[in-house]
Amino acid sequence: MAGENELMEQLEYLKNLIENIDSRTNLLGKTLEESTETLSLLKDNDYKNSTDMKISIGSGLFSKATLDTEKIIVPVGSSVFIEEEKQKTIKRLEDNMKSLQDTYNNLIRQKQTAQNNYDAIVYSLQRNQEGNK
Repeated sequence: MAGENELMEQLEYLKNLIENIDSRTNLLGKTLEESTETLSLLKDNDYKNSTDMKISIGSGLFSKATLDTEKIIVPVGSSVFIEEEKQKTIKRLEDNMKSLQDTYNNLIRQKQTAQNNYDAIVYSLQRNQEGNK
């Protein structure tokens, strides 16, 4: 019985780990999607031809605006921002996206390993219960 209790604790741990990884991969996926859209905007100049740009000023209110992406305001940490050239920002964003993608892929591998371990324990418990019948 002690061995079975230990396996049940491992199952609970693995279940929580899998849920945590799912949550993190969902967040990373959304961040990657947003970064892809931002990168597309920075690389594509068609938006400059638009005469109907609006920005939210809060409380559901909008203002007409123009967009200048030749210089971008970039956060560098600790609530500090710098202004940099568009091409440097594009490179920074591409590097960040590569790092995010690597982290995402690593989490997927970790989830698969955890899922395999979970499935193996469930199988072991089922076999043990069948043997006790």
